[in-house]
Amino acid sequence: MRKTTPLTSAAFAAVVWTLCGAQAALAGDVAVRGVVTGEYLYNTDEDGSVFDGRVEFDLETGPFLIGAVYRAYQLSDPDYNPALKEIPASEVKHRYAEFHGESFSARAGNFFSTFGRGIALRSYEEVDLEHDTALDGLLVRYEPGAVRVTALSGVVTESLSEWRARSHTVRGIEVGGTPCDWATLGGSAVERSWLDEDEDITLPDSLTRGEDVVLDGSLELRLGPLALAGEYARRDGENPVTGRDAAAGRAAYISGTVDLGWATLFGEFKDYDAFGHYLVNPPTCVREHPWTLMNRATYEISLDDERGFLAEGTVPLGENLSLTGGASEARRHDGELSHWEIYGEASHSFIESLSGVFGGAWSREYLLGKFTEHVTGAVDLDLDLAAEYTVEIGVEAGWTDDVTGLSYSDYLASATWYSGSDLTVSAVFEASTAEFETRDVWFIGEVKKRISDEIEIALAAGSERGGKKCAGGVCYFEPEFEGVRLRLSSYF
Repeated sequence: MRKTTPLTSAAFAAVVWTLCGAQAALAGDVAVRGVVTGEYLYNTDEDGSVFDGRVEFDLETGPFLIGAVYRAYQLSDPDYNPALKEIPASEVKHRYAEFHGESFSARAGNFFSTFGRGIALRSYEEVDLEHDTALDGLLVRYEPGAVRVTALSGVVTESLSEWRARSHTVRGIEVGGTPCDWATLGGSAVERSWLDEDEDITLPDSLTRGEDVVLDGSLELRLGPLALAGEYARRDGENPVTGRDAAAGRAAYISGTVDLGWATLFGEFKDYDAFGHYLVNPPTCVREHPWTLMNRATYEISLDDERGFLAEGTVPLGENLSLTGGASEARRHDGELSHWEIYGEASHSFIESLSGVFGGAWSREYLLGKFTEHVTGAVDLDLDLAAEYTVEIGVEAGWTDDVTGLSYSDYLASATWYSGSDLTVSAVFEASTAEFETRDVWFIGEVKKRISDEIEIALAAGSERGGKKCAGGVCYFEPEFEGVRLRLSSYF
């Protein structure tokens, strides 16, 4: 549930009113753009169906812009809810009005914003992962020359359970600039408060209200082949994650890249202590793998008790071969291991029409002195059959020893055929020896056709394994599916 403040409503209405007057004055000088996406699922296992539709549009005239995002999520049976939403909903998720000038812009309504690298503040949406922390309020930006200033005030509601929600109110300012070609400076201050609401019980204010302040500073240096960046933030006040105490929190991040010509080296370090919050998303220092099985084993960091690093190097060996390797580690502040991973990747062009990527990863994630171990390998091959025909083949295999003592293996094979830019045919086969899965084998095929430059339709049938999906430090569990899936996207 999203809450709209009177200030937001008044500001939004004022900008829309001004925009409508400007549109009439400009008599037709209006640009409209948007996208419509829809997905229909019929699950034969559950004997239930879902329609999930989304409409996004912008209307721009001169320096004014208005837009909205509407989502319709409708279930045939409340027991089948693949997006894991609390209730089926048809709602205007986002609506906004904006004025943008040469050095000044103001936006009323819903907006996204990131201060620094997301340590002090990050509000954003990841549609595929059902993650949306859009703020509702007012965002102002001013860029006089080399200096940029961002100020904002907004609210967002975090769902804690079926009956409990937390309303966050955020006010912040960020100032940054580039005083010279080789340095960039930045700093921000964010004031946060929250209020818990429970439908079943009434709790005292001491347990449902709190506030804190985050101060953050950052520096970037570019010195020839060397690039360095650092950011440090401190939190003072109560913490909604670790408790209502006034213990201070801190967050530090350092990264560096050096181009040696024959190799590129990259490293980063993190130190997060009592810093978790709904509206932050700092660097994870964890490799984000593009392969399905490796991605399911992605480690989810703890912002309240963790320090660690990631180190990586890339070496090109001639024109047709490139090697990448790295390692990451995370520990609690008492020194106990939380996670480590070693990975490698090789990209090779065998001939002009055939290239491949080979990857592997070995990781462990620790819990109470025990660990879950993952060993995964993957191969992707691209074969150009003709000027407009390409075939991609992927094979993955993974072996897991679970913290509970279970051992199992997973296998995945995929094939995709591209016929020009208009037609794509793909199939994915997956098998597992895991005893907790409802089946041993999954297979799904999909045909995707671009009907015109603006419309694309995709039809899939079969079974698809569920599991964890991660992107940008956010993970989401996607349920298993068997049945028919129809997707449509249209741009205008």
